[in-house]
Formats: sequence, C-alpha cells, structure tokens
Amino acid sequence: MKLTKSAVDKLEFAEKGQVFYWDDELAGFGMYIGTKSKTWCVQQRIGNKTKRVVLGKYPTMTAEQARSAAKKGIGELAAGIDTVKEKREKNIKAVTLGEVFTAFLDSRQLKPKTVRDYTGVMNNIYPDWQKLPITDITRDAVERRHKKIGEERGEAYANLGARTLRSVLNYASAKYETGKGLSILPENPVKRISQTRSWYKVERRTGHIKPHQLAAWFDAVLNIDNPTIRDYLIFVLLTGCRKDESAKLQWTDIDLTDASYILRDPKNHRPIQLPLSDYLADMLTTRKANSNSVFVFPGDGVRGYLVEPKRQLTKIIEKTELPFGMHDLRRTFVTIAESLDISSFAVKALVNHKQGDDVTSGYIQMNVERLRKPMQTITDFILKSAGIKAADVVEFKPNASASAY
Repeated sequence: MKLTKSAVDKLEFAEKGQVFYWDDELAGFGMYIGTKSKTWCVQQRIGNKTKRVVLGKYPTMTAEQARSAAKKGIGELAAGIDTVKEKREKNIKAVTLGEVFTAFLDSRQLKPKTVRDYTGVMNNIYPDWQKLPITDITRDAVERRHKKIGEERGEAYANLGARTLRSVLNYASAKYETGKGLSILPENPVKRISQTRSWYKVERRTGHIKPHQLAAWFDAVLNIDNPTIRDYLIFVLLTGCRKDESAKLQWTDIDLTDASYILRDPKNHRPIQLPLSDYLADMLTTRKANSNSVFVFPGDGVRGYLVEPKRQLTKIIEKTELPFGMHDLRRTFVTIAESLDISSFAVKALVNHKQGDDVTSGYIQMNVERLRKPMQTITDFILKSAGIKAADVVEFKPNASASAY
C-alpha cells in the first residue's frame, strides 16, 4: 500500500511482536507496528547486510515528513553511509566529562569517603567542564587550569586535581570507541603536564611526634574532659591505625579474650586481624564495661561513630605547642617501630600496608601472635617515653626520621 495518513490510521496495533508494512511507491520506505506504537523506517540491503534506519514515530512524525526523510535516508544508505553508526559515533564523541565521571565511579568499588573526595575535587576544580565533551578538553586548557589552581588553592591540591582528571580520562580513553574500534580520546590531555614537567614538587609530609615530646602530648590528651576522644587518640597512636578505620570500629571487631581487633573493611580492601597491647586491652575492657553503643568510639552525629575531633586537637596543640594531625600519629607509630629495628614486614602488617610484589614477601604470613611482640614493644617504648610505664625496651635511635614511613 501507499503509506499515507489515512492508510496508517487504519492499521491496527500488533497483538504481539512487530508487523512490517512497506510503501509500494518508494522502495525501502516502511513502517513497523508494535503493540503500542507505529514507527517509520527505511531499509536497504548493502552488500551482504540489511541496514535499517529508524526515522521517527507516528503521529509525531507525519506521513509527509516521513516520506521526505525516507528519500534522504535511502539515498544515504545507497551511497554506503551508515547513518545509525554515524549517529552512534556522534553521540559517543559528545559524551561529557560529567557523564564520564559518573560512569568512572560506577565502574569501581569505591568507599563512600573516596567517592566524596573524588567528587569534591571534580566539583571544586572542574565545575565548568562538567557539561563539556571530553574531546573538547585540550592540553592547553589542562595546563592552564593546573597552574591556576596551584596559585589559588595550593600546589598539592592542583596536583591532586590533575591526577584525578587523568584517571577519569584514562577510563574514558579505554571505554569509549568509534565504530572502527579506535578510542575517541587517543591521547590524555593531562599528559601535557608531564611533558612540560609542570607537576609541582610537593614535599612529602613528615610530621610526627618525637619521643621527648610524648610526655607533653600524653599529659594533654589524658586531661581531655571527653574520655571517648581521649581513648580514640591514644588508640590511633598505639596501633598506627588509620583515623577513619579506628573511628568505625565496633565491639564485634574487638576480641578482648584474644586481645586483638579486626579491620573488616580497610582502605586496601584486605581485612586483617591485629593484636592489642596490654595497655589497649585494659583501656578497651574499661570502655566496653561502660559502653551502650555498638561503636567502640561513638559520636553524636548521624553516622554513630566519632568524627575527627578538630576542636580538641586544636586545644592539645595550643597546650603542648606540638602541631600535629591525625595522620601524624600513624606516622609516629611507624617511625618508632622502624627505630626499634622491628622487621619491615611486621611494620607493614601492623599498619596494613601492602607487602610488595617480591617473591619473599609472598611467602611470609603474618598472624596475630607473630605480630603481638612487635606491637607490645612499640607500646612499651611509647609509654616509657611518655613517663607512663617503665619497661625494658631498646632506646630510640637519635637519627630516626619520619621518612621511614
């Protein structure tokens, strides 16, 4: 039949599947009807393949509009132009940075904090690029933005932003391809920063509390009027545990009979059981007897556990004149452990760092009992240095530095 408005109006919807109707005047022009819709299309056999192109739905696209579009579509197919493929490639090349970033996050198993950190960097450094096609992000633009953020927000933050953008665009380069299997982003524009050696040289942080400063630190901490914050700070120092992992500990993670604790969801996604020194075992026993929370270090916020106590840290710093951050406590633990000639394999295990890819490390298995003596040795030294506990431990090496971390 000739596919006119009156003819199409008389065609009934299919009971199931699709039914095709073809125009008897314009070869290749047709319509397929489903259970709920009528759709215009053109179809041509090109070589050994049949190509079909959807034109639009009826009645949004009228019969006259469809016939006009069909003539153009049939001509393009006859000329070997794959309009579907071209449209797909056009859409792929138009993918924006915001869309890629969303796909990047969805493709990875990231902790909520990591997602917040990534999102914060992208929103703060590249807010105006979110709707920009990634193919429009030039090397010059990346270099200028890196320099601008370095001058306005700090060099370390600029480097962080560029590294984050590089990861997102590396993902895009691997994920989005043209019909010929070629990446829509053949070269990551962030590469310009390396080529021009524009990365800022940011010294690694080395802050830590020295042995002779531990007495003042403990004096200030032990006099905090909040016992939860007091115990939390001491726990982080005496275990070297990350601040968030310590704060999220629940009583189900603590085994006071075995004097150990478990990190079930650490940063490196490798759960581990670690020993508690006698001081911490006693401290946690007292805490549990007086606790009515599932968390070892409960907080008043919606999360239920303690969030970094910045105001208390400020008070301790003012009292002791020892500027430190929570990660400095972890760095102090590692620095002291190294100074006591504790095996590097044991130190890495105690702070749950990756052992490395060498063959020997793959054979070494660090269990709780193997790590108990090193943990106790570190605690004894710290407490002795703070004047809290006398113990027969080796002396801290004067030349020990935080670079060991």
